[in-house]
Amino acid sequence: MRGIREEGLPAIVGILHDPSKDESGNNRTDDAFLAKLSNGVAIPLIGLGVGNMQAEVVTAIISHGLKDDKNIRLIDTSNISNNEFLVAKGITEGVERLTTSTTTITNSSKVEVHVITKIWYTHLGYNRTLLSVKSSLDSLHEAIDHPNIDLKVHMILHWPKCYDEIPWMECEAEEKNLSEEIKDAGPPPHLNKQDAWKESWKALESLVVDDNNPIASIGVSNFHLNELEELLTIATIPPHVVETNAWSLLYDPLLIEFCHKRGIHLIAHELIEGVIGKADSAPFAYHHLLSIANDMTNKMRKDGNDIEELTAAQVVLSWLVQHSISVIPRTTDLYHLKENSASSLGKIPSMDDSQVQIVAHSVEALISGEDLTEDAFVKLTFHAKSKDIYLYWHDPEFGGEIEVAKIEKGKSFDESSHPGHVFRVYSGTTDDNSSGSKGDDMELFTVSGNYGEHRHIEL
Repeated sequence: MRGIREEGLPAIVGILHDPSKDESGNNRTDDAFLAKLSNGVAIPLIGLGVGNMQAEVVTAIISHGLKDDKNIRLIDTSNISNNEFLVAKGITEGVERLTTSTTTITNSSKVEVHVITKIWYTHLGYNRTLLSVKSSLDSLHEAIDHPNIDLKVHMILHWPKCYDEIPWMECEAEEKNLSEEIKDAGPPPHLNKQDAWKESWKALESLVVDDNNPIASIGVSNFHLNELEELLTIATIPPHVVETNAWSLLYDPLLIEFCHKRGIHLIAHELIEGVIGKADSAPFAYHHLLSIANDMTNKMRKDGNDIEELTAAQVVLSWLVQHSISVIPRTTDLYHLKENSASSLGKIPSMDDSQVQIVAHSVEALISGEDLTEDAFVKLTFHAKSKDIYLYWHDPEFGGEIEVAKIEKGKSFDESSHPGHVFRVYSGTTDDNSSGSKGDDMELFTVSGNYGEHRHIEL
């Protein structure tokens, strides 16, 4: 059945069933919102992406994100984004707000903040990588040197190489535009695509063991499985993190299994635009996410949490966090910042196995654009208590009505519908010569509620 698929479970469902019992070393810590890397460093599971964000909003959005009502402690950017100094400024401003009431500053009062940044493919090669890292750390120095901040930097290779077949990658042109200092530091990596990134990895290994810098872990982004396998053959220190997109989580089980078995922590990006942004292409799948959101909202309210309705985006992010995968949604909107923050997502309880699979299949459908065959609905039960009722669906497109059912007095009728749909309800009339028909009295009923709910309507 392709309504909620039973065959071909996505990679994340088949491999990462219960991260709390994972023996690979990539375990959840006692804090439900941290994951422990293979080197013992605990990294937040919920962060904020600011790569290529408009420069004028970077500092403010990070500063707001560090507030107690959001509690974001993981920021993702890259050297190529040219905003690492803005990231540092945002972290500094945010932490200073948190510590304004503190009169004595000690090491124990430092706020731990994590920054993921990346080395662009023009800087592959041993010495070029060292220059890129120095550039990043120099840009982050305001936060690194701040007495109230314990900054942990996760330094990763952005790409394994420059690809000639990717239109926006202009390998030769980018090389020509580099400074002479970078050119003199090593040969052009686009002329040595097989080995340049390996030299970069050796440079990162030399840095992560140096206690004199804030580099907490090293890793890669946009690497294929064969490149990861090759990396492990030459690495003295295996990668601690791999950053990838939602597509790989669902469709590249070998990559996911490779990381899972070796304790390599996964960080997922392009989640909101890459999944929720495709709701129009797979509305049934999106409705199923809304149904899960409603179920989780009701559960939380029964447990005493006074919350707004959860969103489909929150469901997807929580689903990944439940699998001990760090998420770094990108936003410049303060409402969405709060909605997808550590404080908000951290309140959402774990999903059961059925919900996990529904979310996985819905995300798969949204990414692929191949919708589920069965929609989610609001279930309605109409009860005709005192008289016969004629039920019609109002067709807003053509302004007409379509007969749904005659409900005899004392009986009920079940229907599935969507929020916002309109029904016309007519009272039945009878006389000695007729078995009954709809009368002139009509009421409009507009479907309210959320996907997954069951509403009873007394008529």
